[in-house]
Amino acid sequence: MVTARKQKKQSPLTSAGSAAPVDEPAITVGWTNAEKALQGGFEVDDSAIERQAPWWNYALLNRDRWRGTQVLNVAQQTRAVEVWEQLFPRNRGAKSAAMPDMDTLATEVSIRYESEGKDWQYRVMPWEFVINSAIRAHQPYELSDLYRVPVIRRLDVGGKPSAPELPRDVSKWRVLVVLSAPGFISRKYTLQSELKAIEERLKGAKVESLWTPTEAALEERIAEFKPHIVHLAGCDTHQARAMAESDEWTVKESEVILRQLEDPVPDGAGGGTKEVDGYAMLHKGSALMHGTSARIDCVSYMKLPGLFKRHKPALVCWNLYNSGNRIAALAVAEGGAGASIGFQDFIDDELAEEYFKEFYKGLVFSRGSLAVAHVRALKGLWRLPGSLRGAGIVLWTHESRLEEFENVRPDAEELQPTPNEEHSGQLTAEQYQTFIKVPPGLNYAQLHQKQYPFESFRIFMNEPLILRDVNLEVRLNGEDRELVFRKQFDLKAPFVDLRNEIEFPLTSPLARSCGESVVTTLYVKLSYGSQVLLSETYPTRLLPADQWRFSAQSAHTLASFIFPRDTEIEALVLKAQKYVRVLRDDATAGFEGYQAGSPAAVDLQVRALWSTLVHEYRLGYINPPPAYSRDTDSQRLRTPTMVLKGGWGTCIDLALLLAAALELVDIQPVIMVLKTHAFVGYWRSMEGRDRFLQMTDSADAGKTWTFLPRRPIYGMFLSTSLREIQHYIDTGELVTLEATLLTMMGGFDEAIAHGKDNLSDPRDFDYMIDLMSARTAQITPLPLNFA
Repeated sequence: MVTARKQKKQSPLTSAGSAAPVDEPAITVGWTNAEKALQGGFEVDDSAIERQAPWWNYALLNRDRWRGTQVLNVAQQTRAVEVWEQLFPRNRGAKSAAMPDMDTLATEVSIRYESEGKDWQYRVMPWEFVINSAIRAHQPYELSDLYRVPVIRRLDVGGKPSAPELPRDVSKWRVLVVLSAPGFISRKYTLQSELKAIEERLKGAKVESLWTPTEAALEERIAEFKPHIVHLAGCDTHQARAMAESDEWTVKESEVILRQLEDPVPDGAGGGTKEVDGYAMLHKGSALMHGTSARIDCVSYMKLPGLFKRHKPALVCWNLYNSGNRIAALAVAEGGAGASIGFQDFIDDELAEEYFKEFYKGLVFSRGSLAVAHVRALKGLWRLPGSLRGAGIVLWTHESRLEEFENVRPDAEELQPTPNEEHSGQLTAEQYQTFIKVPPGLNYAQLHQKQYPFESFRIFMNEPLILRDVNLEVRLNGEDRELVFRKQFDLKAPFVDLRNEIEFPLTSPLARSCGESVVTTLYVKLSYGSQVLLSETYPTRLLPADQWRFSAQSAHTLASFIFPRDTEIEALVLKAQKYVRVLRDDATAGFEGYQAGSPAAVDLQVRALWSTLVHEYRLGYINPPPAYSRDTDSQRLRTPTMVLKGGWGTCIDLALLLAAALELVDIQPVIMVLKTHAFVGYWRSMEGRDRFLQMTDSADAGKTWTFLPRRPIYGMFLSTSLREIQHYIDTGELVTLEATLLTMMGGFDEAIAHGKDNLSDPRDFDYMIDLMSARTAQITPLPLNFA
């Protein structure tokens, strides 16, 4: 069926401040087996949807914060139902608005488009997640994972013409593959495999590649070549900036790299830099594609439709992060493309490549049916465990595509991804490949907190095969013994990711007590029957047990260096008893944490701990102990006993000391990590912290917040949005303390003021660790004694 577009209707949903009724619905939803489409958005308070839309995007970007907790996961699902009911209210006594069911092959969301600035909230809403969450909420919990419905987004541009359809004869297709890796991006991304995969799946079509063009050069080539399909790969502007600011570069490299990127535009509201969605391309003034002199142009999503002003392709594919909401949408609405594909936010690179492999294969098989190919590719990813949990792959179309499914059965061959076949006998080198990356150093803290010994460990099948009983053996060479991991598993195409499964027993004396960096090796043996697929030794370093790596992937292990049961912490709290009694003017007062009954009482308990450290210990500042590992981005940390008995510590030592004391008295701390500094904070109530986890306050402030930087968030207990953190500070639910003022006899109020000032420069902010969430995720204190 085709979604309805124009129909006068009065909605029963009214609200204060809503607009007058309109002739045309803002949004229409139809699906393959529906009698008629649902029309929504009548008389809805636009400001409510404007708050909801960016909130949903931010909630999905931070999905690791709530996805692993059933209660929080259900809470997000409930909110999805509320959005659905708000836009499509119940009618005639029905329990809920009509919903797609198990027989639905695809759902199509049609959104009215007049200009980029109008009705934007409906375009940026992550419909793929919202609709599927609402569908599952209406089904038995045991069967909820079976209800996954593909979603197509259509832009109703009011009769504006678009590109012609793809020819049914594949040999007539012209395909332009754009591989953009200017400057330092070329050192991180290799795009040749993507080009090869497209050529293999579009055999017979005329495929041409264009490497790292400028914006003008790309527009010119599109006009000359007149491609039916344009496939663009590389980095979006957010990922390019995240790569430029990565800890992986040396100081000198960072200076060169940051000069290659244009400066971010300051966000006048404070708390962030205004990075708009876009495509990282070669700057028009750059004479070189890569190298220290190369320059990178972050082409805004508003300019990208200009690439198609002289020729409108039938399909534009954007293999970029953050390309679904605006980049792909405007390629259709303003660029006139017939359809465009992008990603809601970030996605695993291998999953993205696998999607396009199945999509192009399905596109050939269905002779140009875009929606059918999209459904096939999604099904190919859904069969992989743990894939696409929250990340949306967005297909925007100019015309309705539901008619493609009119004569298609659910079990039709064109909808089924490439089946895997059982393999027997020897494998050839061309049939598989391994991608293994070993970190420059690892230590007991990483192994204890499941920071696995490999940064990457994937095995790829280049053909749709299943290998039974593959054996893996990994050995970490130690001084007294080898730590050994063994596993037998089935290897199914397209790949298997073993990084999160490889771990070692933590009983080795060397791993627990290593005092200095030691050169060691990791040995990997992969075998299939009698055939050895891989036998390789990788050099690495075993770092001291008290050494913390502060790279983004290891950030969460900082929580394991907070020791609330350290004997000196217990002694500190005992000394603080007299201070808390005086401050609370109660001879029987103690440290009851949040049971004290009010945020003010919590503040007095923290003030008592602060006063005890200032007046009883007289601490001094000292630089960190030598780490001898500039290339392992790490710092050696002191325990509370070392700080309190030694009488000194670094900023991070003092922050961890205070956090340990707060945790012991049941006041939940946070650790703020800047580029070159760290300090501590605490939640004044459990209710405020619960709002942080559930992200309810984010919805209220969504219209004005800048939810950046847009990059993957490592761990459910991390937040990289300074805006969000400042919100909780401004509302008085979160307090930050500059711990180094302990070494200057600073007052408690002064420490609060300095803590807030630390967050004034968004370019210096890295992330916040919520300790209670880290503990829930089993990031527990290390069972070590460095005293």
